[in-house]
Amino acid sequence: MFNKNMDIESLLKHLGQRLKEARLARNESQELFAQRLGLSRQSYSRMEKGSPQTLIGNWLEASSILNRLDTWYGVLAEKEDLFAKFAKKSSKRQRAGGSRKGRK
Repeated sequence: MFNKNMDIESLLKHLGQRLKEARLARNESQELFAQRLGLSRQSYSRMEKGSPQTLIGNWLEASSILNRLDTWYGVLAEKEDLFAKFAKKSSKRQRAGGSRKGRK
């Protein structure tokens, strides 16, 4: 059976782990990174642990600091429906009158 809450918890934990890895790759302490986000070290620590109470703005700010804000655009992008795109392209109006060659 699908457990929505369990799935969200695991996603948040994974996101927090990736945030921690990115911070460590920059060789920054939790204290310093928390200051850059305008958070306490404790609030930032909860963010790394995947707390569901973390505001989305904090995630976006952290992504911006890590130069990964563009990944959010992929998450929020509309799905492209290739069939609808083809139908739209196929249904474009054609000019009336055909070719103008040979007309005076």
